[in-house]
Amino acid sequence: MGAIIPHEFITRNGNRVILRTGSPRDAGAIVKLSYDVIKENDTLITTVEEFTVTEEQQREFIFFYNEDPSNLIIVAEHNQNIIGLLTFQRGMFQKYAHHGTVGMIVNKNWRGNGIGKALLTTLIHWAEFHPLLEKLCLEVLASNNHAIALYKSVGFIEEGRQRNQVKTFDGSYDDIVLMGKLLDRSMYF
Repeated sequence: MGAIIPHEFITRNGNRVILRTGSPRDAGAIVKLSYDVIKENDTLITTVEEFTVTEEQQREFIFFYNEDPSNLIIVAEHNQNIIGLLTFQRGMFQKYAHHGTVGMIVNKNWRGNGIGKALLTTLIHWAEFHPLLEKLCLEVLASNNHAIALYKSVGFIEEGRQRNQVKTFDGSYDDIVLMGKLLDRSMYF
């Protein structure tokens, strides 16, 4: 797994948050955060009934990430509680090895305080120094306007849309927006 230098930032409401590389010891806290976000949020694909990841499975997932230095897990931590998570997994096939997929969640009580942006800018900075990476990719529900605005604010653009890709409990549909960001390493090399 790739790694970042742990660093602190101050949220919009004045709290100190540490951003650091996730480790196997974070498995339980990551499972709890994931469950809590899925439970209260309808902007994710997974439902709470479908989320069955155990702490041991999460630990194994983190070990899997450790096998490739082009993968990265970043946690946002406040007073030793994980309040945000970003995962990046590089493409597994040779023709996809120049890009990877971003996933991110933030505890609802911490949204709007700059944590998502801090996680994304940390990933972008790390990726710009990575010798193999050229592009970051993600998927987001079209109805998730706050997330789309955040992604655009750090340079992601809409690259496509999967129409009626998600069917909600009430029978309505939502599109998946495909977004990407080409990395600019010219300022570093």
